[in-house]
Amino acid sequence: MIDKFTIDTAEIYITRFTPEEEAAGQIGAQRLAVARLLLYALGRDTAVMHRDDGSPYIDGIGREVSISHCKGYAVVGLYDGARFGIDIERPRATLQRVTRKFLSADEMKRLRTTEELLRAWTIKEALYKAAAAPGISLADGLVLPTPESPHTSYAKKDGIAVPYKISSFVYDDCIISVALPAAE
Repeated sequence: MIDKFTIDTAEIYITRFTPEEEAAGQIGAQRLAVARLLLYALGRDTAVMHRDDGSPYIDGIGREVSISHCKGYAVVGLYDGARFGIDIERPRATLQRVTRKFLSADEMKRLRTTEELLRAWTIKEALYKAAAAPGISLADGLVLPTPESPHTSYAKKDGIAVPYKISSFVYDDCIISVALPAAE
């Protein structure tokens, strides 16, 4: 089964791995599930290419693509605008141990629960993909939404805070976050 959501003009396709995909191992399952999502979304088999920075693209479709997967799930986003990012994750104990690597000091003060940390991680990963700035600090270069501005995040690129519109939602036991360029 494939589920489809739309956020602004971004199309988000999500699936659980099939038993056949899971039999191929985690990496094989990821590739097969992404291929199945793209076939569903585009109506044809499609080769995923990678830019020099590792980000995916599909030649000839005239749209940006973002891909993410976690244990048992894959998600593909297609967007008619500029670079954007998507991330999916399931709860895992390791997030508690690595908060200093992806949260600023201020963010650590206000985020405590597993769900808050998981949402923060997926937002930062989606921002990282959208910002296309290799080497940017997850903790200090990517800024989470605040209670005062719950749908806006920033990526600090070359000293400039670039705004992104953030959407996060729960899917089964996963959190999915999408970072789209904010209207200027």
